[in-house]
Amino acid sequence: MIDLHSHILPGVDDGPESLGGSLSMARAAVAGGTTTIAATPHLNHVYPVQPGEIPAAVAALNAELRSAEIDLEVVAGGEIAITRLIDLDADELAGLGLGGGPYLLCESPLATVASNFEHVLLDLRLRGHEVLLAHPERSAFFQRAPERLQALVDAGVLCSITAASMAGQFGETVRRFTLRILADGLVHDVASDAHDHRRRPPNLLEGFEHAERDLPGILEQADWYTRLAPAAILAGEPLPERPEPPRLRRLALRLPWHR
Repeated sequence: MIDLHSHILPGVDDGPESLGGSLSMARAAVAGGTTTIAATPHLNHVYPVQPGEIPAAVAALNAELRSAEIDLEVVAGGEIAITRLIDLDADELAGLGLGGGPYLLCESPLATVASNFEHVLLDLRLRGHEVLLAHPERSAFFQRAPERLQALVDAGVLCSITAASMAGQFGETVRRFTLRILADGLVHDVASDAHDHRRRPPNLLEGFEHAERDLPGILEQADWYTRLAPAAILAGEPLPERPEPPRLRRLALRLPWHR
């Protein structure tokens, strides 16, 4: 499997503080069936991560993985906040493409969304970049206005959800909304957004196993969300044909404000 969102680099953001933590994450990823993982450190105004530092950090980690005989490939990327997007120049943005490809992983705000959020994302596409939107299911803005998410997808933006959201790790509201956008065909990738090997590990399949109860058939489609589609995203190729999204089993899966 291919995991397009993780904080596996040591000592750069809220991921592991040490190399040992990164190696533990890598072992957990391999044990769960992941062969490629994207290092996507936070690019915001909280952590002092500079885009130019990421490739060297990824190369260093890959060297440590080879030395430790851990069969995992780390590719470069970044989780870019909208507040940082406007500060990055063309060369910096080009260097942040997932695995060196055209897709930028852009962070969905977890609270309020800036009025120009959608404009900034669509402007990136006009400038030749592709956009993979990180964890939209955890954004209260999209939960309250799912039509805004639909409009972004219709405009060519792809969506990557967090596997743990499918299992309810971020609460029932997030779980319900995750299942709904899966059923509506608004999801193109499932990633771990892993930060460590215990509390937020790089586990991809567990979310599908939990979601199978209310979205029967989704587990059979895990390969599309965790291997086929992310491989195309890294390569900058059209996504393979999507399987028909399963239907929600329980119609009671409404959000509190959608009654």
